[in-house]
Amino acid sequence: MSLFSVKDVFEFAVKIEVNGEYFYRETAKSLPDPKVKELFTFLANEEVKHKETFEKLAARMGSVTLPEFSNADYRAYLEAYTENLIFSDTDIKSKITGIDDKNVALLFAIDKELDTVHYYQEIKSLVPESEHSLIDKIIAEERNHVVKLAEMKRKLV
Repeated sequence: MSLFSVKDVFEFAVKIEVNGEYFYRETAKSLPDPKVKELFTFLANEEVKHKETFEKLAARMGSVTLPEFSNADYRAYLEAYTENLIFSDTDIKSKITGIDDKNVALLFAIDKELDTVHYYQEIKSLVPESEHSLIDKIIAEERNHVVKLAEMKRKLV
């Protein structure tokens, strides 16, 4: 069984944030509601900040290796989770082209933000304790994204 490095864990997080930014920017272009556009643009900018944070962490942590997971099922779970959370370029483009309604866009965004929070909670236990406060900060921001999206959805009903 191969070893994960902390850098690998953060590189997955970078991909999540890149896809999130892409989703928000592209979807904002296709939706006419100015309030949703404004929210999605704000969220895209937030994802850029998170991406930069994870890139710095990946560079700083270098190739610190995580011990082989004692539970092979957990490792398989984490790998499956990241594979399903991180869209390929083709997947994300096809998902976005199918979203032409602000309510559908908001629901999709809420689901992805919740998935992201869950992933970051999972990886927190895999990284050195010295990085926990930074990951907690990003988790709190992602949760705030869920709140903002849910509030927007309520206002539109």
